[in-house]
Amino acid sequence: FLLYEISSSIVKIRNIISLLSVSLLLMSLNISSSEEIIWGGYTISSKAKDKASFPNFNSLQKKIAPMQYQLIQANELTYSLSPRGSTATGETKSLIVAFDKERVTGGRLGDVCLWQYTLSAQVILFELEGMSVLQTHPVGRSRNYVEKDLAKCSEEKRDKARDRFRFCQIFLGLETDDQYSKEENLRSCESVVTEGIGNGLLTEIASIVSNLNISDKKNIRFAGIGEVKITERAKSILSGGEDFISHPFFSNRGKFNEQSYKDWISQNFAKTISSKINVPLVVPFAGSVGGKIQLKYSDGTEIDLTLPELDYSFDITIRGFARSLMDETPQREAWVYGTYLTLDFGGLLGKESAKVKNGYVFETVKGDFVNNWREFDNSIQELANEYAEQIMKTDRKWVPNKTNLKYREGKRYFSYIKEKLDSVR
Repeated sequence: FLLYEISSSIVKIRNIISLLSVSLLLMSLNISSSEEIIWGGYTISSKAKDKASFPNFNSLQKKIAPMQYQLIQANELTYSLSPRGSTATGETKSLIVAFDKERVTGGRLGDVCLWQYTLSAQVILFELEGMSVLQTHPVGRSRNYVEKDLAKCSEEKRDKARDRFRFCQIFLGLETDDQYSKEENLRSCESVVTEGIGNGLLTEIASIVSNLNISDKKNIRFAGIGEVKITERAKSILSGGEDFISHPFFSNRGKFNEQSYKDWISQNFAKTISSKINVPLVVPFAGSVGGKIQLKYSDGTEIDLTLPELDYSFDITIRGFARSLMDETPQREAWVYGTYLTLDFGGLLGKESAKVKNGYVFETVKGDFVNNWREFDNSIQELANEYAEQIMKTDRKWVPNKTNLKYREGKRYFSYIKEKLDSVR
């Protein structure tokens, strides 16, 4: 009996050892198959002459960039990410965050001063051997600030130290501008560590990087935003026609900046559709020439990347805007902000087209100042979100209410988009 017990124990020990060996082997295989990616850090995606257009980014980069890497490493990654110049070997791909826009726009509106702060970038994954872009993911944040001091309501007189603080808050996802002071800047910008940040641009970038699908699939296809056009009537309205003022967030000294508005439309639709469908979409690159763009790693090393040619693209036409009073009481008003677009999608062999519209409802107290362009922007953002939802699941009521298509036509239109986007995953 004793010999039987000993023999049984030996068998159990052998089984345990076998299981441990298998587990260790699987762990070893998993570690060895974990792809090594180089972290290239932050850079600016613009022509050399435009580098001075990023004063606040340049000022904050030394503090923010290390926090970005720490935040990414705190997440669970399906690959190994190492800073450039580390001892890691066998890397075939690299990641870089290329900032393409730092902008403060606005001015006096009624009896207040309204400024919009915008910061945007693209998270770029590229292969090292051919320096070809594999994935791009647009990211960005905007914030509006209202000031009552009209004496400083100009580009020249605006507080530049406060500008830097506000961009720092955009990065960190904090909002303490009402208590702005030198002490508050030290407490809520300079002294903040990764544990103290909120849902800002740093967190958005970390989420994108952490959830990247790193693959070696062949015959990679690309989809993105192609051409963005603005009709003459829409351009007239955006420039201050038909009893509107020039769009304050996309104007320079009162003159409408068409390219800036097109960039916003591109990034807004790409970011919204990409996040809903979980498919990377390429947007136009600032500073690109002949299908290539020159960037720099954070250590200053220059790199020339080859941009992807789009197999499928969304072409967007801004057709117009309209504002109408929907309802009112002695104290309140409800306004509808209508936005009208055309979205074509397809490839070289042809594109499917749909006219889309949205009526964004905004309620306000009678007599209060209303920034009409902010509500038109909200209308377009709401439309982009609903449009992306239709790609996932087409709603029988939405199509006839928001497009020029019948339900069956709309179903074919959105099913075609989904089928092609699924092919570029």
